[in-house]
Amino acid sequence: MACLISTGDILVSPPTMPDPRFTNTVLLVTHHGARASQALCLNKPSEYTLNEIIKPLNLRLDRDPRLYWGGPISPNTVWMLHDPNWLTEGTVMINDEWAMTSHMQMFNKIVNHSWPTRYRIMFGHSTWGPGQLESELDGADAFPLEGSWLVVHKPNPDWLVNSSVDHLWSSSCGLCGQQAVDSWMS
Repeated sequence: MACLISTGDILVSPPTMPDPRFTNTVLLVTHHGARASQALCLNKPSEYTLNEIIKPLNLRLDRDPRLYWGGPISPNTVWMLHDPNWLTEGTVMINDEWAMTSHMQMFNKIVNHSWPTRYRIMFGHSTWGPGQLESELDGADAFPLEGSWLVVHKPNPDWLVNSSVDHLWSSSCGLCGQQAVDSWMS
C-alpha cells in the first residue's frame, strides 16, 4: 500500500514513534523524489539564537530569533525556511508557499534589515534515501504502521509559523485526523 506524500506536506510523528529523536515532532517536507527526501523539523527549539552562531562572522542582527533543531543530518548547517517572496543567492523553491535558503547571503540580507514575512531558522535537517520514507509510511521494518509518520497535506503556512511550538504537534495530530475524516466523507 503506497502512501502519497508531496513536497510541502508535513510529517507528524505518532505517539509510538520508534526513533526517540523524533518524538512529538512536526517536519515540513522540503523535497520528495525518487532519489531522496528531505525535511526540516519545525517544533524543536534549541538553546541557541541566531546572533550567537553568527558572532564569529562579525555580524549582528536587529532581531535574535531562536534556532530550531531541523534534524540530525549536517548539524553544522543553517537553514532558513521562509515565504517564497524573499529570495537571495542559494534560495530553493519548495512550493508556492515555501522556499528555503542555506547560504551566506541570507545573513547579509537580514543584517540589512530585510527579513522574510514568515520564517523559521534551524540547524541540521532530516533526509531519507531512495524509497526509505515510503517504507516508513507504509509501516515497513522498524516502523510498524502504528508507529509510522502521519501526514498533513498542504498545511496552511501561517498556521505552521504562528502556532505555538508547544502545541504544534498536538494540533498537527488533530489536523491529520480531520483531513482523514474529510477524505472518507468525500
